[in-house]
Amino acid sequence: MLTVAVVEDNADVLDDVLFNLGRMGFQANGFADGAALDAALATSQVWPVLVLDLGLPGEDGLSIARRLRQSHPAIGIIALTARGRLDDRVAGLNEGFDLYLVKPVDMVELAAAIRAVARRVTQIGLTAPQWRLDPLEPSLIRPDGARLPLAVHEYHLLAVLAARAADQPVSREELMRAMGKDPETYDPRALEVVLSRLRAKLGEQGPLKAVRGQGYRFNARLVLNE
Repeated sequence: MLTVAVVEDNADVLDDVLFNLGRMGFQANGFADGAALDAALATSQVWPVLVLDLGLPGEDGLSIARRLRQSHPAIGIIALTARGRLDDRVAGLNEGFDLYLVKPVDMVELAAAIRAVARRVTQIGLTAPQWRLDPLEPSLIRPDGARLPLAVHEYHLLAVLAARAADQPVSREELMRAMGKDPETYDPRALEVVLSRLRAKLGEQGPLKAVRGQGYRFNARLVLNE
């Protein structure tokens, strides 16, 4: 079943979209604003496609799309908005939306758009690694080509995460062992300090996420350079 997140502050519109997508075979989760979406992304949930309104309370949809392109570069993003002017559509596409739909939209069209974007996301995910680890000079290469130098223990932590699928967390005990530490004697607070610094290096909305009660995972494709 294809999963999709919908961010829409109008409760009636959100309920209607979620109901119709569910009726057409999607597993759809709704959020009223960017903060609620971030809270879900920070735990364990990842969606291949996001349907995003622009006129949201707090952070607007353009800003959300812009930063998600950095933290979740493989996600597909569809605008569903009342802003239908040409300059609005151009701005949306320039900020990272894959498709731009103007309300009101037929639910059949929205469903087709979600499936089309999901196919493209899947193909990209299979053929184009997003983040790369370089063992020669320990560093992490971002999707945009920028290189982030890593301490040796940071490299070993990410190497363990690279060996695991993007949706599978790595336990704190495994991460300690990757650093050459004994989980029986190593202070868990010291691990959290290391991970906190690494997350700061990757950016506030970066793909390294804590999974409550399970450990950490990398919410993007991460591979080792040959």
